Amino acid sequence: MRVVINQEHISLNGKLVKECNKRVKSFNAKDYSRIEKIKSVLAKQDISIENKKKNLMEKLHTAIIAAFSIRKKDFSKKAFEFMKRRLACIRSIVAKLRSMNYYLETIFLEDLKLSKIKLRSERQNPKQRRDLARDELEALEYTAYKLIGEAAMLDKKVLKEYAKKEEIIVSEEKIEADELGLLLRKESMLLEHLEAKLPPPKAAEIKLLKEPIFTHWTARVLALLSFLEHTYRKETMSIGKLKKNKELCLKIGRKITYLIKEKSKLLEIMEEKQYAMEKLKLNALKKEFHNLTATMAL
Repeated sequence: MRVVINQEHISLNGKLVKECNKRVKSFNAKDYSRIEKIKSVLAKQDISIENKKKNLMEKLHTAIIAAFSIRKKDFSKKAFEFMKRRLACIRSIVAKLRSMNYYLETIFLEDLKLSKIKLRSERQNPKQRRDLARDELEALEYTAYKLIGEAAMLDKKVLKEYAKKEEIIVSEEKIEADELGLLLRKESMLLEHLEAKLPPPKAAEIKLLKEPIFTHWTARVLALLSFLEHTYRKETMSIGKLKKNKELCLKIGRKITYLIKEKSKLLEIMEEKQYAMEKLKLNALKKEFHNLTATMAL
């Protein structure tokens, strides 16, 4: 089977394998128990959404490699408990990235349309409307196949279960500013697929470490990470081209300022209503207490 895959994507896969193999070589159960705290990063608000997404993509990369680059002969049941904690951490990062993408796919893209910026419609590319296209799924499968063959923690015996694949490397893709909407949608789909491959801690069982389950599972998680990072790279290039439009930047800036003011007004109204309701409740309680006191005095 022939698979078309981008040169940059191939390069990302190679770097991913090198990082995994380095981790496996220096694997230590004590180090594995040290899990980076992510709550403060997820809650951080004094940062642009662009920079926050960049930080979270980096955290996701590190967290997945650290969780799956293990040496199983040194991996105990106790270590598996730490793996479950790591999975919970990865799921929280994925969930935050999905919510950020939802914002970018809705409010941000609407701002672009209001600024008279034309973006490619999903209708022009119906195969990307609901799920990944066939060639993208084949690229994912090929990436998993290559990872199994090269990553130190994966069982090479599993390779015989895969059809022989022949890659076709294409030249660097040309990224246009109007592709942003499609790229964000593709990212969201990849994040959905990734989340589906990461069981919540309560559902994670030790049998995940048995072969060939572990190799299939890990290869697909890493393949999704690689494809997500490849798509994210194209997103940053697309946004970079949009930023060159100074008029657009000013319009988006004004729109964001307007939205912040509107949300502030809405928050004030909600607070006033809440205060009024609490005051009514307090008055009702006072009346009830007065009635009770009067009754007791009879």
